[in-house]
Amino acid sequence: MSSRQKILILDPSPIFRNTLKEVIQTTQPHVDIDEAGDAEQAENILSQRPVDAVFLDIALPGNNGIPFIGRIKRLVPRACIVVLSSHDSAEYKEASIQKGADYFISKDRSGGLRLLDVIDEAIRGREIA
Repeated sequence: MSSRQKILILDPSPIFRNTLKEVIQTTQPHVDIDEAGDAEQAENILSQRPVDAVFLDIALPGNNGIPFIGRIKRLVPRACIVVLSSHDSAEYKEASIQKGADYFISKDRSGGLRLLDVIDEAIRGREIA
């Protein structure tokens, strides 16, 4: 029997967070989801409760999300990190991967099926048997 997976969605947009949360809950009903609108909220959550996956936008209020990826990796080294960003450039993707992101997906260009595949890989890949 596997334990419930824990997810953190870090995005400044409550609408985007809610939409992603609904998608994840529909396709992966065995997860617990926390939400944060900025890096400070996220760090508070991560310091209290480790997560299996983090879905984040690199455009965070008052903070560049790329360096924060490294902070996430220090707080929860085994967490899968999925960057979902409107900043779709090779530079941002490379910097995110170098800091420890497992995936980089463009909010503007990615099809829904790619996002569903990544959600599945990020969550199922971290399941504990």
